[in-house]
Amino acid sequence: MLQIPKTLIDEMIAHAQAEAPNECCGLLSGKENVVSEIYQIGNLPADDPAIADLKVPPDRRFRYVMDPKEQLRAFKAMRKSGTELLGIYHSHPHSPAYPSATDVRLAFYTDTYYLIISLEKEKPEIRTFRIIDQKISEATIAVLP
Repeated sequence: MLQIPKTLIDEMIAHAQAEAPNECCGLLSGKENVVSEIYQIGNLPADDPAIADLKVPPDRRFRYVMDPKEQLRAFKAMRKSGTELLGIYHSHPHSPAYPSATDVRLAFYTDTYYLIISLEKEKPEIRTFRIIDQKISEATIAVLP
């Protein structure tokens, strides 16, 4: 079970709302399944050459592709702080908090939790998944005070 302080849940939701109508994305790090840090990562625009080979929709309202330079900075910061990647989050501004076919196809980190923030309804919803060999299983989040 992934444990996340409420302040970081609130920060993810605020990030999703700020980026809407586009999807937002980011990384979560910590130790022993307790998240202690959040890294907001830019969602690359359609004309960025880094997304050409991924075969994803060009419109950021319906997909995310993390900026590799920002990812690298986040991984360096994790190494420096002694934490590890625990989760990858992104938003679904217009759809439920469930992995899309593209989310599943691009789920490269099998030891990581995938969190999806849906803004589809008035109250944001966050759900967590494990995606291994393109099989989706829902996981649990414990919200810490």
